[in-house]
Amino acid sequence: MRFTPKNRAQRAAAAGVIALAVLGVSSCSAVNEQATVREYSPSDGIVENVGEVELRNLLVVSNGDGEAGRVLGTVVNASPEDVEFSLAMGGTTLEWTIESGDKVIFEDAAADQTTVPNVDVLPGTGLRADASDGAETVELNVPVVDGTLEDYREYLPTPSATPMDTATMVPSDQATDVQQDTGIDTGTATTEPTAPAESQ
Repeated sequence: MRFTPKNRAQRAAAAGVIALAVLGVSSCSAVNEQATVREYSPSDGIVENVGEVELRNLLVVSNGDGEAGRVLGTVVNASPEDVEFSLAMGGTTLEWTIESGDKVIFEDAAADQTTVPNVDVLPGTGLRADASDGAETVELNVPVVDGTLEDYREYLPTPSATPMDTATMVPSDQATDVQQDTGIDTGTATTEPTAPAESQ
């Protein structure tokens, strides 16, 4: 079967369109960075490194405005040595000794080891913190979230109950009769002896 020049031209045009399409698709990955190779925070927390100590998904759960907060996230010691890691924030300094290759998951730690007493910013903003591996200190802006999302609600610190004014109770064996002055003069009753009845 013989092809006419018209058919050859159509085939060449089609091949050119296909080549341009392939080139356009391949050039996207060459010009634009692939999302899978970018380092980003998959949750609401931040990602930061302090020397060879890796902070992952670090955040604080609190109602803010001066209330306490709970720190969440993970700290990984990727260095060949043990480190004395500290996190200064919210009016206190939290400290851990992390062995080489080990990590601390704040969600699994005791609440008293991951609670800060004073989060003086509102949820949706950031709380200033200083993270240190003992040799280097990095300033952080740690996101603050409240219990709006159910995943964080269980970590929200419960405000400590304030003592209520209670009446002073006196044991019955120590109680004494106390006359209360009402300020009203009720007068004094006078009792006079009655005369004996006369006999008839």
